[in-house]
Order: sequence, then C-alpha cells, then structure tokens
Amino acid sequence: MSSPNISLISTIFSIQQQIARYVYPIYLIFGVTGCCLNILLLIRRQFRTVSCCIYFMAASVAMLINLSMGTGAAIYALNHVDPNLTILAFCKMRIYILQSSSMMYRWCLAVACFDRVAISSNDVRLRNFAKVHIACRFIFIIVIIWLILPVHLLIFYNLYGGGCGILFSFTIALYHSIFTTVAGGVLPVMIMIVCTLFIHHNLGLKRERREKNNGQTLENRNIKQNLQRKRDRQVLLMLFVQVAVYSILIAPLMVVYFYNAVTLNIGNKSPERLAIERLAQFVGESLIYLFSVLSFYIYTMVSRSYRGELIKILRSIMTCKWYCSNHRIEPIINDTPQRQITPTT
Repeated sequence: MSSPNISLISTIFSIQQQIARYVYPIYLIFGVTGCCLNILLLIRRQFRTVSCCIYFMAASVAMLINLSMGTGAAIYALNHVDPNLTILAFCKMRIYILQSSSMMYRWCLAVACFDRVAISSNDVRLRNFAKVHIACRFIFIIVIIWLILPVHLLIFYNLYGGGCGILFSFTIALYHSIFTTVAGGVLPVMIMIVCTLFIHHNLGLKRERREKNNGQTLENRNIKQNLQRKRDRQVLLMLFVQVAVYSILIAPLMVVYFYNAVTLNIGNKSPERLAIERLAQFVGESLIYLFSVLSFYIYTMVSRSYRGELIKILRSIMTCKWYCSNHRIEPIINDTPQRQITPTT
C-alpha cells in the first residue's frame, strides 16, 4: 500500500480552515442579521395575515438556529479545541440540532409552495388550506416530526479517530445517508418544483378568466381584494426566487449525499480519498448555509412590500434615536416664591 500523500491532505485541510476563517464569519454576521430582520418583518400585520409568510417566518427561525450552530462551532474550533471532536455530548447534540433545524426550514418552504398552489386554485376547499391557523398547525406538525425522526443521531453518533460520526453500525449509517438524501434533498426539491408548475398553471387559468371579464367596470372591483391579490403576487415572487436559489445551492450537497450512500460499503478508502470526500461535503454544507444567509436579501430584492416595511422600521428606529438624543428631560424647577413665616409672640 502506498504511503498517504501528506501534502495533499494538508492542503485540503488548509482549504477547509480558510473557508471557516474568512467565509463563515461573513455568513454569521449577514446571516444572523438577515434572519432576525426576517422574523421582525414577518411578524408585522401586513405579512402575518398571509399564510405563506407564516411558513417563511418559521423557516427563518430554523435557519437562524442552523446557521448559528453550524458556522459558529466551526469558527470557535479555529482557535480552540474543537468540542465536536472531543466532547461526546456536543458531537451528538450538534448533529441532531443541525439535522432537525435544516429539515424544518426545508419542509416549511416545501409546504409554503403547496400553500401557494392552494391559494391560486379554483377549488374552494383547497383554497381553505391557505389560512393562517392552518399554517400554524402544519408548522407545529413539522417541528414535532423533525424533533423525533433524527433521534437516531443521538444514539449512534460517536467520537472515533479524531472524528464525529456513525461508526459501529453499517445499517444505521446506510439508513442515515439514504434518509438524509431523500428527506432532506430529493423530496423537498421535487415538491417545490411540482408546486411551482401547478402554480404557473393556476395563474394562467386566472389570467384567462380575467381577460374574459374585462367588461367589468372599475367601480365593481373590490379594492380590498385587489390589495390582497397584489400582496399574494409579491409573496409568490418571493417564493419562486427562493425555490430557484435553494434548488441551485442544494444540488452539490445532494450529489455528495448520494455518493456517500453508494460508496458506504467501501471500507478501504485511502486517506486522500477520505480527505477529498470531507472537503466536498464541507463545501456542499457551506453552500446550503449560504441559502440561509441570502433569504432576507432575496425577500428584500424581489418584494416591494417587504422593502417598504423594512424602510418603515428603519425610519422608526432612526426617528426614535434622533428624538431621544435631542430631547432631554429637564428637571422641574419650582419657581413659586415661598411664603415667609413670621414668628408669633
């Protein structure tokens, strides 16, 4: 057996460190800020009355957790002992939280796509699905499911050979690889793409009906319905762009997951091959972290309503800051002359 190529392995490890050192801090700063602004904006009245935005808000919370745990731990490990490789409890909890939170936001986006299919449908019963209280119930179900399904990670993940992973059970390792590939990549992407096609079809039918009803006068139009329709179009555009970006960014990680599942039974991989596989997975995970970073900026770029609400918040913050810095509370001075009391004899 040939000796391992130390220089190649060292170069690959150095690439991972440089990504963690210079890219992940940017992810953390802009991603955490963006997710917090998403949550702050989506709880405003204009958006919290739209069922799709409820899914966006839940996805933003899950993205915030996923991004903080994933990139934060990698940044900490640059200048400290990596707890993921030395503390068993952290090894188990980190992968469990990452798996749960990533599945939660992916499935929230997938169900958000179906929500838009419902709202664009001609079927009244299907349109009833696109309600805020229904969205809250589905989010609760998604959270419960993805707190339960990855529990095997807490049981079978262990520390070994300076790494953290599934070591002693080939069956569990194969199950986890297939489970992650299908549930975390293939199914959400397929649902998003199919729903996008259905939405496009439903909107085409609506457009044809509007062209037939062009004889209606402007006075007969309901202003409130027009505003709601405009808001739905803004949300739909946010969803379309988000699905496109997500599909592009998750594609490399899906390839890595599929490769891991196919080659899992190969037990005599060379150190160089293992290092390349780890780098490929690291880059794939970095790309999917990028989606969490970009979500706020996608919403801001494609939605005029979103930009308007953001400007309102920034103006209110600046106005409050200016008012507080230029208006001091002056102490009340009692100018009432005191009555002089003369002593009595």
